[in-house]
Amino acid sequence: MHQERPRYVIDRRAYNLPDFDRQFDKKSRQFPVGETVKKLFRCSLPRLRGLVFRHLPVLSWLPKYKVKENLLCDVISGVSAGTIQVPQGMAFALLASLPPVNGLYSSFFPLFPYFFMGTAHQMVPGTFAVLSIMAGTVCLRLAPESGFSRFNATLNATVVDTDGMTGARLGISGSLSCLTAIIQIGLGFMQFGFVAIYLSESFVRGFMTAAGLQILISVLKYVFGIEVPPYSGPLAVIYTLRDIIRGLPDTNVASLGFALVSSAVLIVVKQLSSRFHHKLPFPVPMEIIIVVVATVISGPLHLSEIYHMDIVGEIPLGFPSPTLPTVSQWDDMLSTAFSLAIVGYVVNLAIGRTLAARHGYDVDPNQEMLALGCSNLLGSFFNIHVVCCALSVTLAVDSAGGASQFASLCVMLVVMVTMLALGAHLKPLPKSVLGALIAVNLKNTLLQLSDPFYLWKKSKLDCCVWVVSFLATFFLSLPYGVAIGVGFSILVVIFKTQFRNGSAVVRIVDTDIYRNPKVYSQVMSTPGVKIVNYCSPLYFANAEIFRQKVIKKTGLDPGKLILARRKFTEQQQREKAKEEKKDKQTRRRKLGSLVNMKAQTMSQLELQDDFNMNDGGANKAEPPASTINFRCKDIELGEQAPDREPTVPLETPPPPPPFHTLILDLAGVCFIDLMGMKVLIKMNSSYATLGIELYLANVQAQVCEDLEAGGAFDDGHIARSSLFLSVHDAVVFAQPTSEDSSLLKDGPHCIK
Repeated sequence: MHQERPRYVIDRRAYNLPDFDRQFDKKSRQFPVGETVKKLFRCSLPRLRGLVFRHLPVLSWLPKYKVKENLLCDVISGVSAGTIQVPQGMAFALLASLPPVNGLYSSFFPLFPYFFMGTAHQMVPGTFAVLSIMAGTVCLRLAPESGFSRFNATLNATVVDTDGMTGARLGISGSLSCLTAIIQIGLGFMQFGFVAIYLSESFVRGFMTAAGLQILISVLKYVFGIEVPPYSGPLAVIYTLRDIIRGLPDTNVASLGFALVSSAVLIVVKQLSSRFHHKLPFPVPMEIIIVVVATVISGPLHLSEIYHMDIVGEIPLGFPSPTLPTVSQWDDMLSTAFSLAIVGYVVNLAIGRTLAARHGYDVDPNQEMLALGCSNLLGSFFNIHVVCCALSVTLAVDSAGGASQFASLCVMLVVMVTMLALGAHLKPLPKSVLGALIAVNLKNTLLQLSDPFYLWKKSKLDCCVWVVSFLATFFLSLPYGVAIGVGFSILVVIFKTQFRNGSAVVRIVDTDIYRNPKVYSQVMSTPGVKIVNYCSPLYFANAEIFRQKVIKKTGLDPGKLILARRKFTEQQQREKAKEEKKDKQTRRRKLGSLVNMKAQTMSQLELQDDFNMNDGGANKAEPPASTINFRCKDIELGEQAPDREPTVPLETPPPPPPFHTLILDLAGVCFIDLMGMKVLIKMNSSYATLGIELYLANVQAQVCEDLEAGGAFDDGHIARSSLFLSVHDAVVFAQPTSEDSSLLKDGPHCIK
């Protein structure tokens, strides 16, 4: 049964904005700068307490922590996630061109600050593949292998000072982490957490996919056990892939076997765990199991010596000594550090918001920036590489029921035990196993290669952002990919706001609703009134386009009509001046003709007298009437007729404007700059010259304040009474000058 739609009846007077503000007592809201500054720097005990609790969230959640309900889950989830953190950290250290032990340091020290300052309860900071490979590009660029190569005369070969190169790269990694941390802390204190909004999802996914593909190509040399020289800069991944293909005949069979078996086992177990996750109390720590089994097989059998496999090697036990960063290197890594700061923060915030939405708490973007910066700052003194959310570890904590940062403490304990005792036993671990772990964990990232097919159907511009970000990142390196991707994303936003298509609208029959007549058939236009809406900010990039859209939708260019009227007026004035000049010349010529005729007549009379005297006639003949001709022309007197100018016909007067009122629906205009105001002022002046009223309807409060501050009303001569609350109010006000009175009422206006 069809349900009857509800009805409403409006019985009110039509208002323009000044009348509405006056009748309903609009309040004056002022925000003096002095009071704002005082409030910002005012110090009080509650404000100090709020500041401390804001920057140390542990003080808020720790007193409310439910030990009986959450402690066991936090311990179990933390220990199981720690078994993932250890091999993953060691593997991602290889991507950064650093020794595996650096991954353990990067998985341990940053967790201390985040425990106290982080706002995402299940978050575990650690290594992230994309950040690792970005840090690796800096290490390779500033400490290339060629800089530590020397010729050994005894061996008659070029050898590499591995210890010196490793020490230099560790120092570079620590300096890069410190600079990145300073950028993140500075942005956090300046409340610049909003910079993440400039990284669209299409850009992030395209960037991550290209980075994942680069990571996969980078670890292939460990999987196949071949020697590939490191490259950095544009097209580095192409050169690496070329050398890998060339080196395939020299594949180390043992390394490839370890990698294939590890990958197959890990994929199968992950698929089974995903299918039966509801029956498992916590995720199966398959990564650490594979690492232990591979170490047990490789060590006692001495496979590394027999098959010349590349292994992890010595892992120093204990904590490293803190070192100061090398500030002099910051100039060479500033752009990469900024990219690392932004990308790491975006990843951290995206995962944090996902967890917060799932568990019902809030994440403070600026505090997350500070927490991440402090985590990198502490770790930089121990030469870590830049960290953010350890994705696999964080998801493992969440799926195992972790509820607080106590889970990250348990992850720290597992990493610490490995650093202090178990690390020495990982010496025979093949690097190909770590490469296989990295490759398998890239599965979800590489599946995003199908994004363009989905995005093309939904939004072609977003698809373009994805493709441009992917290609720039993959071929030109990660820092260039960030810059080009963000720049192109901003250009897309500008393009969307610049070329929005306005439309002419008319009234839907028996309503006060106005829609595009090309979309709806039951519409009724108002004679003499044109209505155009526009749904984009009005600023320097699209102000002139907006004016052209209005001209196109109304079918009237006021500038051309004014010019036509001016030309017609000037033509009339020129014709009038020519007629006056011609009349003066005609009168002057007539006067000259009369003088000449009088002289000729007197001469003829004198000759006649002489003739009569000579003939002796007594009577004087009267002058014949035919001798006096007042219509005599110069050509009759023997003068040559002048050349006459061709007569230019007067132009037809331009037609009157087809409407008397233009209403601009600015409901979609969220802000306006000075160029937009100038266009509105120019349009108002042009239409006023033609006798057309320009009304602005649905003007947002902020836009109205911008118009007031920009002088559009006082200096631009736009009447405040030309602003209306709605399109229908403006139409009703325009009706007294219209021939159609279907909407005109003497009293309150009523629509039923």
